[in-house]
Amino acid sequence: MKIYIFCNYKDDSRVALAEFKTLLSEFGYEILDEYSEEADLLACIGGDGTFLSFVHKCGFPSVPIIGINTGHLGFFQEASPRNLRSTLEFISRGDYKLQDIRPVQARIITRRGEFMRTGLNEIVVRGPYSHASHYEISIDDTKIQDFSGDGIIISTPVGSTAYNYSLGGALVSPKLEVLQLTPIAPMSTSAYRCFNSSILLPSYEKISIAGTGRCEGGTVLVSFDGRTHEFGGVLRIEITQSDKEIHLIRTSEYDHWSKLSSKLL
Repeated sequence: MKIYIFCNYKDDSRVALAEFKTLLSEFGYEILDEYSEEADLLACIGGDGTFLSFVHKCGFPSVPIIGINTGHLGFFQEASPRNLRSTLEFISRGDYKLQDIRPVQARIITRRGEFMRTGLNEIVVRGPYSHASHYEISIDDTKIQDFSGDGIIISTPVGSTAYNYSLGGALVSPKLEVLQLTPIAPMSTSAYRCFNSSILLPSYEKISIAGTGRCEGGTVLVSFDGRTHEFGGVLRIEITQSDKEIHLIRTSEYDHWSKLSSKLL
C-alpha cells in the first residue's frame, strides 16, 4: 500500500505526522515523497483549510482520503492524533465507508477567452469595488432576476456549513445532489427588488451570471474555497456541478448530523 501525506506546518501537526509515519511503517505502508496517482491512500493532517489546500494541490484526486484533524471544526476529517493506530486498523480491515463529494465549477467567459475554476465548498462571484454589483441571474437559460448587491455564492452540500451558513444559507445534507445559490448583502428597495434567501436547485441545472448596466462586460472577482482571481471583460459566468469527485474515508458509525451538532449547532 502506497500513501501520500499532506501536512501543514503547525507544531501539533508535525508531531502527529511523525507518529503517523512510525505507525505506517509498522503497518507496512510505503510513504511517497510527493503526490502520485499510484497512491492507494491519501492522508491530510490539519484543519479544514489545510484539507481544501490539499485537494486543490492534488487536482481533486479520486484516491480515498483520510483526514486527521489538528484544526478547529474538522468537518472533512475522520481521525485525530489520539486515535491514529485505531484509524489504520479499521482502514486495514476495510471497515469503513466512502463519502463521495462533487465540487462546483465555474466557466468564466471573457473577451480574452474562457477559464475554469473549481471549488469544493463554494464559488463566489462579486465585483472588485465596494459599491454594489448588478447581475442578471438565469437558471438553465431562464432569467430569474436582476440582482443588485455585494455578490452571489454558489455552494455544494458540504460547503453549506461554511461561508454559505454565515450568510444565513441553509444547511444541506451531503446525500442530496443540489447546489445552493445565496445572495450576499442583496438590495431590496423600491429601486431594486432582489431575493434575500437561498435558492436550492438540482445539481444538473446550470446557473448563469452576467453583468448588467455599468457591470456589463466588466471586472469580476471569482473566489473558490477562499482563493480569489480577478477577471476582466467578463461576458458571463456559468456555474455547474463538476464531473470531478473526491472520496472521504468515514468510519462505519459515521453520522453527518451528529458531527454537525457537535461541531456547529
